[in-house]
Amino acid sequence: MKKICFLLMSFCFSLNLTLIDFDDPQAHHILDAEVYENTLIVSAFIQGIELYDISNSGQLNHISHFTLSGGGGGGGGGTKSNCVSATNDYAYFTSNNGVYVVNISNPSNPVNNGSIAGTGNFILENLKAKDNVLAVACHEDGVRLYNISNPSNPIYRSTIPTENSWAVALKDNFAYVADNENILVVNISNQYEPEILGSINTGNAVKDVIIDENLLYAALGSDGVSIFNIDNLSSPDLLGTYNTSSLANRLSAFENKVAVSDWDDVEILEWDGNSLNLVGYKNTTNRTMSIATKDNYIFSAEWASVQSMEFGTVDGPDLDLSSTYIIYPYVENGSSFSMYIDVVNNGNEILSISDNYTTNPEFVIVNPLNELLPGQSQLVELSYNASNSNASGSYRIYSNDTDQSEMICQLVGNVDGANIGENAPNFNLEIVANGNGYFQLSDYVGQVVVLAFFAPN
Repeated sequence: MKKICFLLMSFCFSLNLTLIDFDDPQAHHILDAEVYENTLIVSAFIQGIELYDISNSGQLNHISHFTLSGGGGGGGGGTKSNCVSATNDYAYFTSNNGVYVVNISNPSNPVNNGSIAGTGNFILENLKAKDNVLAVACHEDGVRLYNISNPSNPIYRSTIPTENSWAVALKDNFAYVADNENILVVNISNQYEPEILGSINTGNAVKDVIIDENLLYAALGSDGVSIFNIDNLSSPDLLGTYNTSSLANRLSAFENKVAVSDWDDVEILEWDGNSLNLVGYKNTTNRTMSIATKDNYIFSAEWASVQSMEFGTVDGPDLDLSSTYIIYPYVENGSSFSMYIDVVNNGNEILSISDNYTTNPEFVIVNPLNELLPGQSQLVELSYNASNSNASGSYRIYSNDTDQSEMICQLVGNVDGANIGENAPNFNLEIVANGNGYFQLSDYVGQVVVLAFFAPN
């Protein structure tokens, strides 16, 4: 029997994150989260917005659900919320129909004041409300500045020109704008005439920027997170970069640390005066889109769920996996292919395994999981023995981990469709945008073809 081996990247992570609570809300396609006082606001592209009371030790106490005007982003269209920022009892939401203003002084009964005039024709992204300033990133249309001394009635002042602004952070009279691979430093002491003082090239597209005291953090996607000193507000000084395990997207600062939504996990980084270090990790098993924090509680806003976790030393055992989803490349019938996951005990007591097995006999555990001491890890080999197409199952682990006694890693082999390493099937489809006629894959043999799929608004 032919046997092929493949090593799935393994990791060994720090301690310090314990799952507290989980919710599967009505809203989904979640894109952002914001903590305002004791309220967690979760903004979703489909089915609106959720509010939670988080005053009880990070527990997710759901208090209200609401939608913006025009249906709130239901499947039939309407207004679909994107990002959120809150201050002075008001939350501001970017959407496909403009920037909306919502009174959240009573979180159990949020009041929608409608959209800001003139914002409906922009492609809107992240925004920041702080003190009397609201800054809205509008991609190639720049960053729009509003005076919110009357928070219910933002007044437009001016626009900071950009090539493609994604996010903005505010401190004193300065705005720091994520503009493609650059961070623009802008003096906004005169909101009518913002002055761009300089630009810092980061080497990768900037997804988010936040400020904590004299430190500025930038999420750089596949390049991780960079940290800057802004003692001199007009001239940030790069201190270091930490390359996260996946795709750093959104950031939230707490207790001299920064929480990172890193696509398939949450990572906690801390600056020790010399470097950024990983001090907390949790594979959320879901697509983590954004992150919010309060005290030492971290809230993971995921594509279709919300989880809360606590940062602090884990007293008992704590099991983590380097991956919770494995797709094998194409394997010919009669051959086998091995992939590996790293199982680690990030806790401070012995991790005892009561059972570990696969639910499909085509997937075989070559070296079953053993008891793990604190800080110890084991690389588990999972062999796929191909005999039929479209094999699926899971690798399940049961242990004495107090917050996750069952862990599941989904396994997929020889999917019914295109597999890694397999010849792409030919197809012929009508061109519906950027051209006309039909596209037939076989006309492009020998060329690189990239297929991008987008859901309609």
